[in-house]
Amino acid sequence: MMPVALQFDLIKSIIEHGARSESNETVDPSTSLDLRNAGVALVTTYIEQLSLLGIVRDPLPLFGTKGGMWIGYRLSDRGRQLATSESDLRLAVAELTGGPKTEVSEAVASLQQECNESKINEIYRDDFLKTLDEIRICFDEGCFIAAIGLCGKILEVCLREILLRHNIQSDPNAMVGTLIKSIRERVPGEYMDPTLMNVVNIINMSRITAVHAKERIPIPSRDQAIMVIFATRDIVRRNLSHQERLANNGI
Repeated sequence: MMPVALQFDLIKSIIEHGARSESNETVDPSTSLDLRNAGVALVTTYIEQLSLLGIVRDPLPLFGTKGGMWIGYRLSDRGRQLATSESDLRLAVAELTGGPKTEVSEAVASLQQECNESKINEIYRDDFLKTLDEIRICFDEGCFIAAIGLCGKILEVCLREILLRHNIQSDPNAMVGTLIKSIRERVPGEYMDPTLMNVVNIINMSRITAVHAKERIPIPSRDQAIMVIFATRDIVRRNLSHQERLANNGI
């Protein structure tokens, strides 16, 4: 693994440039403006790392058509397949870029980007975005207790926002279950997924096991973590959608 994360955009440029060539043709990096701008040394490093992943093959020194001594390459069959899907390419090179390693963490990263482009309350904006990033990392590393606990933190923020929109104050110490109950009782027009209480139970159990010593610690499964993450994403997106409507109405 590289000590410094590689830039996905440059990886993408290498793959796209390779895909424009015939499979039996050695690719000349100098004929790509993006690769020329990146420079010989950097592009050579990237080609080396991509060859270790089996995405490019047959690295070969050559004199560039546009000048310079470069490392030519060909895309492997896998590399050509990845050239057709940016999301698949991101997952394939995640260990090089430090990005999402699974479809679930890719979904969290996408949500993080949506939030970054939205008008989230400045009071907690930075913490909110960092927490989403931590959820992604924890899930990829198999730290499901941590990922679920962090989802609880995100849910609490979003549920309090829903109550505040209706001028309803909540107990600062209220947790997810209590907040959901308040919304269902006091804001009946606000849709709450019926399965949310199952999510709450998983979150509560994860929080208990994180702070209390017990004879048997029930570790949440990957499927439970996925369930909590996607339920959290749904609530976050509902909040973003509401904020966007307010912005469009000039409120």
